[in-house]
Amino acid sequence: MYEAGPEITTVGAGISVWPRTWVIMRELGLYEELASEAVKANDSSGGEHLKPAFFYRKSDWPHEGFEYARVMMPNGGTTMHRAEMVGVLLRHLPPNCSIHTSKKLVGYEEVSEDGRTTYMLHFADGTTAVADVVIGADGIKSKTRASMYDLAHKAECSDPEATKREECRRCRHATPKWTGIVTYRYLIPSDRLREISSTHRALDTPALLSYSGKHKHIVTYPISHGKFVNFVGFVTQEGAEGATYPHKWVIDATREEVVSHYSGWEPEVEQMLRCVENPTVWAIHVLDSLPFSVRGRVALMGDAVHAMTPHIGSGGGQAIEDAFILGRLLADPRTTLARVEDVLRIYQDIRLQFGLGVVHRSDKVGRMCEFDYPRLYDGASVPASCKEDDLDLTKERLGELGRAIEDVWSWQVKEHVEDQWDEAKSRFEALCSEKQRDTSTVGKAKNYWSRVCPIM
Repeated sequence: MYEAGPEITTVGAGISVWPRTWVIMRELGLYEELASEAVKANDSSGGEHLKPAFFYRKSDWPHEGFEYARVMMPNGGTTMHRAEMVGVLLRHLPPNCSIHTSKKLVGYEEVSEDGRTTYMLHFADGTTAVADVVIGADGIKSKTRASMYDLAHKAECSDPEATKREECRRCRHATPKWTGIVTYRYLIPSDRLREISSTHRALDTPALLSYSGKHKHIVTYPISHGKFVNFVGFVTQEGAEGATYPHKWVIDATREEVVSHYSGWEPEVEQMLRCVENPTVWAIHVLDSLPFSVRGRVALMGDAVHAMTPHIGSGGGQAIEDAFILGRLLADPRTTLARVEDVLRIYQDIRLQFGLGVVHRSDKVGRMCEFDYPRLYDGASVPASCKEDDLDLTKERLGELGRAIEDVWSWQVKEHVEDQWDEAKSRFEALCSEKQRDTSTVGKAKNYWSRVCPIM
């Protein structure tokens, strides 16, 4: 396992854990330990009690806001600090898994010798490694993906010398796209917010909160056992989707900058703005149309395949689902070196389009909760002197919007990761029943196989 940094760390503070992820954690025997790190743990009994997981409020006015949507999940939702989740996973790595740190991947090349292909990995420190199988889990800026598409473009696309990969109709989708969205992030010490408002919803609501406005919204939830409230403020720049972001993707912001975007919102937002400290601004990029995620014996997973907006908190969960399906397929002793390419194609068929579907669901919810979705509430302002009938009409339109948001979220309950594994397993069994083509096991010829881990 090759890690870009000097140690395995995380990017960002909070993470949401939804029912599909808990199913996997139970299967892996990690449920209890992971649940102990959560602010609100799922019910280990496996019950299906529906509880609030996400509240949506109209907040872009100086009056008290009001709820217009409530997403319900089996046993609600769960949040925790990313570092706490990573710590649990690291503690359960098998002893035969070696981690090589400070190995930032530059790219890979295919090396053919005696009719066999291996992969030469090139790292920023000038060193190299040879692998039989490469798994690129190196994020939205994946160098594994860049090399995969460079090689594919050169070998498969018409007139590759005249057309750059970034301009190719197929291969350009491997380049991340700016959504036109930036997020302002900071942690609020819970004690400080409690001094300002002891009854603030962000402190004790057992679910995520979205404070919604036109082309803007804020998501909050407690992390680190309730010691902090994670504040993520979204601002969508109209007409900027697909443009080149003019700055580094993550930079420091100022308190004044954050306050300027949400000034005049409901009292609870104003109270959180009084707690701004050391904010950063992140440009949100996505991969929403990747045509393939496997080539040869190289596969991509996680944000390297389906980087998405954070609007439904599912990026991390989708990476875990990728790993769950891919890991089980590769770990099977029947996965010989000769079968790896077919096994990776099974993984791609099961996971690629599903993951990209989640990307589009997340985008849809983001547009809805910023009052920018066709034929739904458009954020029309309600004057301070509005009549009761005007406010009732606004609430009626928002209720319709809320039901649409709840419907998009329903996939977390209606669709099951176990079904995907059953399909993958069925296809794998069919593959294994075919005529044996090679009895060599994965990596036997070189006595090891390599995985490129997340670049942080």
